[in-house]
Amino acid sequence: MSQASNMKANFGYFVVILVFVCFASAENESVDCTKPPRFIPLEMCCPEPDLSTKELMEQCAEYAGQSHPYQCLIECILNKTEVLGGNGEPDVDKFSALLDTTVKDNEEMAAIMEEAFETCTEKLSELKTKIAEKMSQNPEYAEKMANHRMQAGCLPYGAVLMNCVHTETFENCPASVWNDSTECNTVRDFIKECKHE
Repeated sequence: MSQASNMKANFGYFVVILVFVCFASAENESVDCTKPPRFIPLEMCCPEPDLSTKELMEQCAEYAGQSHPYQCLIECILNKTEVLGGNGEPDVDKFSALLDTTVKDNEEMAAIMEEAFETCTEKLSELKTKIAEKMSQNPEYAEKMANHRMQAGCLPYGAVLMNCVHTETFENCPASVWNDSTECNTVRDFIKECKHE
């Protein structure tokens, strides 16, 4: 298995854990949000194209050995492609250009991923605002965030953004690539119905 495949597998586990931890307490009539379905890799249900090229992986290889390899690798890739601008803000046009290169064989998937990116850019902006407010009100939290950045060697925002993009894409996966199995449908229903709006 390649490094990129390992990253995808790790990402799948991370997203499912994140989704279940954050969203399991919501209520819905058709889905029991207190009982997450059995874990299955999200890639089995909705195989998404890899946005990292071999060239990008080579350019960012130095980050793979750090204490937070996924977080730093994603930040590096987004910086190299200028999807994250010099100010650290996401650039929708640059993401579209990246999709033109890496998802050129599936226009439907590219459109869904672009829409997911726009949605997640807004969510990331809201998250950054909340974190900034909390840091200004709580010096201990601000110190903890600063220490995390020093230890990790990079910021978490790129990884948060792409985790969101993958989750949004999973929820709206095109029928042309969706694995229409009971297991996959159950996981998607749980994620859709049990997340906080």
